[in-house]
Amino acid sequence: MPGSPAATRWLWVRHAPTDPDGRIIGRTDLPILEPEGESLVRAATLLQGADVLLCSPLGRCRRTAELLHAAGSGMPDPIFDDRLMEQDFGTWEGRGYGDVAAWDDLPLRDMAALRPPGGESFLDLVARVRDAVADHGSRLAGRTVAVVSHAGVIRAATAIALEMPPHRGLSLGIAPLSVTALTDHGDGGWAADFVNRS
Repeated sequence: MPGSPAATRWLWVRHAPTDPDGRIIGRTDLPILEPEGESLVRAATLLQGADVLLCSPLGRCRRTAELLHAAGSGMPDPIFDDRLMEQDFGTWEGRGYGDVAAWDDLPLRDMAALRPPGGESFLDLVARVRDAVADHGSRLAGRTVAVVSHAGVIRAATAIALEMPPHRGLSLGIAPLSVTALTDHGDGGWAADFVNRS
């Protein structure tokens, strides 16, 4: 229909698995565990047709993007954006989950607002992902945008698209190499085509 806003499709893929060994890992740049070809091919198939590839600059996402390209995704060269990095856990980075008592027994709403010393809260993460989506979305309206990023970022993007209370995003399971498809209809409305598909 003439004058209808252009829909933009966002395909969010979490990087390949890592081995944090029970530690809190956000900005810490662990290498990936090289995944099986079948899981890569499934993800690459879901990403075919992407016009643009955005990527977190952390190494685990860079390497995942390379592997997805080799597996036949057909994605273009990545555009790196620091706003697509995982939540910064500050002084908690690298510590065991059991060694941080600050979030013990916290309800999700309080957990989302909890800011580690020197780091950022999940609410902070949601704010920067919102900025990134708005900036890129205005430039890329009507296109299909693939994003290789992190579980926290994809939870944030899904909560934003579905207008969920931000803390509810923490409830979403986002597995390594899963794809989440969100469509911005350009009129203020979004749809979740699927979440956490692998």
